[in-house]
Amino acid sequence: MQMNEIAAAAGRLQQASGLAAILDAACGAFEDMLPVLWDRIDPGEPLFIAMLTAATCAADGRDAVLFAPSLPPHRRPAAPQAGSGQGSVDVVAGAVAGLCMLLAARLAEAAPSAADHGDRAACHAAARYASQIHEALAGASPL
Repeated sequence: MQMNEIAAAAGRLQQASGLAAILDAACGAFEDMLPVLWDRIDPGEPLFIAMLTAATCAADGRDAVLFAPSLPPHRRPAAPQAGSGQGSVDVVAGAVAGLCMLLAARLAEAAPSAADHGDRAACHAAARYASQIHEALAGASPL
């Protein structure tokens, strides 16, 4: 997994139009950040707890979106794979925090337009997880 995939996930979120597309882009964003985060979790690093918290919330956010009734048929989530090593922990934390700020905003704006209660609940839960990731990483990294 390369850091440019985090930027690509942000681009897909920005371009997504309509509830189904936002849910699909959100699911992909959570999936894309997982291996990047897991690859940089190191008990010897000062950001260990922040990165572990972010990775856990990314998995929970992805799972919340997977239960949305309007999520288009989606590929089965891939198992996290080792990252490419690109980017320091600080750079990764900053990139993921920025992605999560966008992710939380897009999900929060999509929630009120969802006709189905399950979609609204999924948007709210996933936005909450994205916000938690942002909070965990934003203070720990240069944004």
